[in-house]
Amino acid sequence: MKILILSCNTGGGHNTAAKAMKEEIERQGHEAILMDYLALANQTTSNIISNSYINMARYSPHFFGMIYRTSMVLSTNRHLSPLYYVNIPIAKRLEAWLDENPVDGIIMTHLFAMEGLSYLKRRGVDLPVNVAIATDYTCQPFWEDLECDYYILPHEDLIDEYASRGLPREKLRAFGIPVSSKFSREENRCDARKLLNLPEEEPLFLVMGGSMGSGHILTFTERLLDEVKNGTIAVICGSNQKLLSAMEERFGREPRVRLIGFTNDVANYMSACDVLYTKPGGLTSTEALVRNVPLIHTAPIPGCETENSRFFAEHGISISAHSIEEQIRYGCDLAQNAAIQHEMQRRQSKNAHPDAAQRILALIEGRE
Repeated sequence: MKILILSCNTGGGHNTAAKAMKEEIERQGHEAILMDYLALANQTTSNIISNSYINMARYSPHFFGMIYRTSMVLSTNRHLSPLYYVNIPIAKRLEAWLDENPVDGIIMTHLFAMEGLSYLKRRGVDLPVNVAIATDYTCQPFWEDLECDYYILPHEDLIDEYASRGLPREKLRAFGIPVSSKFSREENRCDARKLLNLPEEEPLFLVMGGSMGSGHILTFTERLLDEVKNGTIAVICGSNQKLLSAMEERFGREPRVRLIGFTNDVANYMSACDVLYTKPGGLTSTEALVRNVPLIHTAPIPGCETENSRFFAEHGISISAHSIEEQIRYGCDLAQNAAIQHEMQRRQSKNAHPDAAQRILALIEGRE
């Protein structure tokens, strides 16, 4: 089979899910084509939209949250949204691409691509089986616009929410968010620490800000360092080079702080740590869920991440708090309390879907 995967560069989560699908498709001997949907317009358009999104989320999170809330007010199944119509020109280019490059299935991890494909479907264009993957633990604005064959949800407890927004129940599949198989492989803490050249005995706190390196990570690390008298703090700054430079200037001579830029070793760092602090992005949170890591959610970017944090806390698979002081206190307590760790990990195992990518592929193949 040849399967097209459509994503966008607006944040790393959509691409991470898309790459997880590509990994599984190729592992099973099929061909996967991963494409930036916005680049069908042109690369300049893709860069402008993606960079604007990233900068807004990184530097103006409250404005980002205002846009999200406004979008939720406008989101309705009574009429199609402006976003749907904005995507029509790119959808026509997708149709032309598909005419020249026939595929057996289409997987979409971003709303823009889903909007474009829905336009083609409503026009009666002959399309292969197509699957929309939700990458947050809530129904995002404008999903009422969509007309896809199947919708992949992160968790079975979200089915009612999606159905209440007008999506057909018979098309909903609670398979989970696909993550790389690296996060479900067995690896013990000692082996991971040896591989990463980290201290083997003392507590390890892992701090992440998602692929964009968002949040008040420098301030958070300063305050965590004040509380952690015996332990190491590893900080993954993602693609935020400005943050990494500021962290190196502040902590470059501090032996208890290990600074990491963009890395492909996230699964190993999660295995190595006692507690993970991260903002509640859908993909990072799912990776931690599958990896079975004691998890503290830091301040969300207002919008979907707020709902992610609420969902995880309600299911007992993370702890969240509003203030940095509370987040640090909860994390330090969690690192020292094996019983609470084990209970959280038990709940994580119960709610995780490590086989999401396999089940999505089986759906496209007609086996699920």
